[in-house]
Amino acid sequence: MLKSIKKLPFVGSLLLALIGGAVSAQEEMTAAADLKEPELLILHGEIATPIIIPPGNVVPDHIEAFGFYHSGKYVDYISEVAPFSTFINLHWSNVDEKLAEAKRHGVKVWVELGPIFFNTSSGHTRQEDYLELWESAKEKLKPYEDIIYALDPLDEPFNRSSMSYGEVKEYLDEIGLILMRDFPDAYRALTFTEKSVEEILFWQRIVGWDPINQVWEFSEYSEYMPINYNLFGVDKYKGVNFQGGMTDLLRENVEKVREHTGALQDAKFYIIPRAFMTDNTTYGYLTEEQLITRAQQAYDHAVRNEDVIAIYPFAWPEVYASKGTLYGPRYVPEVEEQYRKIGKAVKLFRD
Repeated sequence: MLKSIKKLPFVGSLLLALIGGAVSAQEEMTAAADLKEPELLILHGEIATPIIIPPGNVVPDHIEAFGFYHSGKYVDYISEVAPFSTFINLHWSNVDEKLAEAKRHGVKVWVELGPIFFNTSSGHTRQEDYLELWESAKEKLKPYEDIIYALDPLDEPFNRSSMSYGEVKEYLDEIGLILMRDFPDAYRALTFTEKSVEEILFWQRIVGWDPINQVWEFSEYSEYMPINYNLFGVDKYKGVNFQGGMTDLLRENVEKVREHTGALQDAKFYIIPRAFMTDNTTYGYLTEEQLITRAQQAYDHAVRNEDVIAIYPFAWPEVYASKGTLYGPRYVPEVEEQYRKIGKAVKLFRD
């Protein structure tokens, strides 16, 4: 197989070469537990030259993105995660500084737009001046259009908003059209909760009474599924194992909408592993070994499913919640090491 030469920066030294290229369909993918980091070889001469020895990771081409929730909450986080991330999760504060920092470190951005479109002080309802707010936001984003990976109107919109499900769907679709118009190359992303997938998207609406068979007729798909988006994920953190089945359920709903309406033809998915959340009264306690297993299961799930293009672990570096403690990577260094291997494999060290 013909390989290409990729040039990568090495801090404090010369550029170095890494052999890489497209993955053959016949090659066996490297499981998460077997991912390796490269060895560093120093060639001595007048100037010491570092050479990376490719570790032999075989990563499928469809997995194109890796990054952590909250990785762009503060500017200082960006330099921490950039070596093993393809994007950072940009919170809408100090946006100019964060965008410049992300570009400087060569990572893309997954932009949360909640404050632009939703009024958080009134139950995440529609911002009255959302069009004006968006025009201002667009001016900040346009100079960095080349690094915008995804635009996200609100995390878990059906779960957070006090609007009716129908109102949320209608508003999200309007927002989707705006994002599509102004940033056509960026993904339009939505995150669902377990509840919204099971109870909202799969809720079957009564459409009429069948007098012949004496039964109620139900719609064959959820009319609450927003259709002007093309990247979907669902978070579920309970239990020891990664719940890939919840993504499968979301995919099933997308396929039903696609079949009956023709929408969502280009829909892709991202997965949200429970990364460093050792203890939480809602989701239970997991050991470091169990969190490592979950990380590996999540990556291997993405490998098996060609429409899963991004891995988006929760969260960096740490979060403290009222319902429990969500510990960060400094408490579980071996979990962090596993995610570093996954992130680097997706970003750099793949054959």
